[in-house]
Amino acid sequence: MSKLPFIILAIIFVVIQTEVAYGHFFGATKNIDNYQVIFSPSPSTPIAGDNSTSLNFSVLENNANIYNIYAALVVTEKQSADIIDQVPYKFEEFSDITIPYTFNDTGTYVVTLQTRIVGDEKYQDSPMVASFDISVGNQLIPFDELMLFYVTPATAAIAGIAIYLHSKKKL
Repeated sequence: MSKLPFIILAIIFVVIQTEVAYGHFFGATKNIDNYQVIFSPSPSTPIAGDNSTSLNFSVLENNANIYNIYAALVVTEKQSADIIDQVPYKFEEFSDITIPYTFNDTGTYVVTLQTRIVGDEKYQDSPMVASFDISVGNQLIPFDELMLFYVTPATAAIAGIAIYLHSKKKL
């Protein structure tokens, strides 16, 4: 048996491991001057009353992380524009931010991230503001979690059983 496939895999593994890896959230993006603000809630459609919801943001400058920012969050009801909640400014050493949040009711909301960037003339004293719409439902299992935790493993198990049974017939 040839060792060539294992050598090729080892080389690929070493090359991949030597690269610097950066992780940002992927989601809705707002471009403000040379900054990008990315919003990615988890789950993608939060459920009312669920305390495991995370509001994830990445604040980037020219698609790269920035350091030493202050971030605050304002949650408003979209239709009435009533402020539902405010999370005060907090120092963030790194610009990938996760804010745990529980929505009490279903509906459509606007989450607004206010960011003060240390060292930036424009956004150090007055915040950079990025707003994103988010729908909150009452579904028991969000679609993305249904696919990830139930449908995909079930499909893999069925495929595995089919391959096993097929290989038994050949013997």
